[in-house]
Amino acid sequence: MPSALLKTARNSSPNRTMTASATPATDPRIAERLSLSLPHGDAAYRVDLHVPAGEAPVGGWPAMLMLDGEGCFATAVEALRRMSRRPDATGTGPMILIGLSSPDRDPQDRHRERDFGARGAASDFARFVEADVIAAVAAHARLDPRRLTLFGHSLGGYHALWMLAHRPHLLAAIAAISPSIWWDPEGLRDALRQASLGDHRILLCVGEWEEELPPWQAARQDSDAVRSRRAERQMVARARDMATLLADRLDPANVQYRMLAEEDHASIISAAIPRALRLASAAGR
Repeated sequence: MPSALLKTARNSSPNRTMTASATPATDPRIAERLSLSLPHGDAAYRVDLHVPAGEAPVGGWPAMLMLDGEGCFATAVEALRRMSRRPDATGTGPMILIGLSSPDRDPQDRHRERDFGARGAASDFARFVEADVIAAVAAHARLDPRRLTLFGHSLGGYHALWMLAHRPHLLAAIAAISPSIWWDPEGLRDALRQASLGDHRILLCVGEWEEELPPWQAARQDSDAVRSRRAERQMVARARDMATLLADRLDPANVQYRMLAEEDHASIISAAIPRALRLASAAGR
């Protein structure tokens, strides 16, 4: 099966019965579409699934689950297709890609703040991922549960670190891209200091222009306000400090910190994806 798209709906029904129906895919790259009704919360999550062609390894395929999949899944699929053709040169082999998206997300991102942030319902969302999303994927593809990587950007990057602290058994690796550690810096650090970590692999990426302003932005009239906001959030400094904390808890060789030149909070996603794919390809081996 070359690829599949799963649509997972979350609703507030107290009934734990799950219904599923398969329908033909309209995209020729997608083998099938599965709609699931899962009684959890009031949001609708879509799960896009890319599965490599050919027979899976004995233990199943490694996988990378991507939060906010609507903004990164398609880019990752194209990058993986190119990189996995030459694993000897790229360090990246075939794997499952899982894009988790909320198509009805409101402009104020209240669903993201609720599901990804510790101030909201991060524990409920983590249970949803573990009990429902991973189970749905495993029903349609040979997934190796020991080789799962979680990819998140911004608040999703914060949630990837939160999951490492609170659900370490679920993950072999995380890729936290421009993580919004400012959301709860002390709580996150304390949780990671106390977490039962093992041989996890970590990729922390942040852009050069997430604290410093690029030339065109420095010349704008609102540049002082932007500098003030960035000084408060300390994206680069906090990511670097987090990498140091994790290197103290793990094998330092398993922790990669990368400040990517001339990238900002938006542009860094495309630059970080190949690094995350390389990480996921090695995770759990």
